[in-house]
Amino acid sequence: MKLYITGPVGAGKTTLARRIGEVLDIPRFELDAVVYEPDPDDPGDNRKRPAGERDALFAEILARESWVMEDAGRPCFVRGMAEADRVVLLEPPPLVRDFRILRRWLRQRAGREACRYRPDFAMLRQMFCWRRDYDSGRDDLKERLAPFADKLTVLRTGQDVRDFLREAR
Repeated sequence: MKLYITGPVGAGKTTLARRIGEVLDIPRFELDAVVYEPDPDDPGDNRKRPAGERDALFAEILARESWVMEDAGRPCFVRGMAEADRVVLLEPPPLVRDFRILRRWLRQRAGREACRYRPDFAMLRQMFCWRRDYDSGRDDLKERLAPFADKLTVLRTGQDVRDFLREAR
């Protein structure tokens, strides 16, 4: 099984990918870790990988027999959507995402949740900007998903997610 999970910040992509990986016993990949690497010059922060290195890592994932990957739908990873057996768009309501963004940021600030970036106020602001970009369509994610409508599943509620997980078993 090859599954590509996407959606805006705060949608629950990482949580769903983790659950699916466990249920199906297949490897899970957070594509943020393909785009970014720890910054040796600034511990606790990250830096973008060179595009060639990023693309080589992504190609290694795609070559696997099965995978679950999650990402915000970056253009550089559209090939993952194309090669996936199924594409899942998580789209909970904006207020749910706002709550999750703030809760995650607070946990990261308190050191109770790991993160690959510095959880400062600039990052919190950026996450809300990304949320607005998705809601306004400025991020073009839905346009990137359009060619894959035949294998796209949209999950908007907790019940949708529970049903999806039940089907996956």
